[in-house]
Amino acid sequence: MNKPAILLAFANEREEGQRYLRNLPFEMNRLRAALEKAEDRGLCELIILPNTTLDTLISTFQRDRYRNRIAIFHYGGHAGSYELLLEESEGNTSSAHGEGLVPFLAGQKSLQLVFLNGCYSAQQAQALISHGLPAVIGTVQAVDDKMATGLSADFYAGLAEGMPLSQAWEEAVFKAKAQEGEQDLNRYYAQSRSVKLEGAWSQFPWEAYYRPGAEAIR
Repeated sequence: MNKPAILLAFANEREEGQRYLRNLPFEMNRLRAALEKAEDRGLCELIILPNTTLDTLISTFQRDRYRNRIAIFHYGGHAGSYELLLEESEGNTSSAHGEGLVPFLAGQKSLQLVFLNGCYSAQQAQALISHGLPAVIGTVQAVDDKMATGLSADFYAGLAEGMPLSQAWEEAVFKAKAQEGEQDLNRYYAQSRSVKLEGAWSQFPWEAYYRPGAEAIR
């Protein structure tokens, strides 16, 4: 079984409060729907972790069935500047720190793309690139939950149709901008639209980082 695997991992707050990501289940379902088309054609194997703990994430990469086969790792959920906020079996969240997670992911021989679809993940994205990952997508600020769902779904739909990585990403971004416009970039961020744009807020909050040649990955 040599076909590449795609790992989709999600972590959320268990109780519906201020930090509960209401659109995260929709993101999981939309990504599954987009990528199952490629799976049905025998192009990949899809792995979905809906309530990801650090143990389940690491053990999935280490399983003999998936070892050196996972080509794409997508994370949807809360993140910090150098951590992913994963779940615990007790229902709480805990930090998976970049000091260990970044070199672990960088050491996965088959990994071509990491998409950290959580807030403030650009530092981890840049660290992964510096550790040798071919392509990583991260965010420069706290992003809107609904925007994160639509953008990632459109991106993977393009990949599932055989587009090169950079084209699939650019067209997903173009669609988001066509729907929302750039006059009020606040709508892309998880902040009040009344806040004045300045600094990082004057740019599209998702950023794709590539090593040379990675843009053409399919």
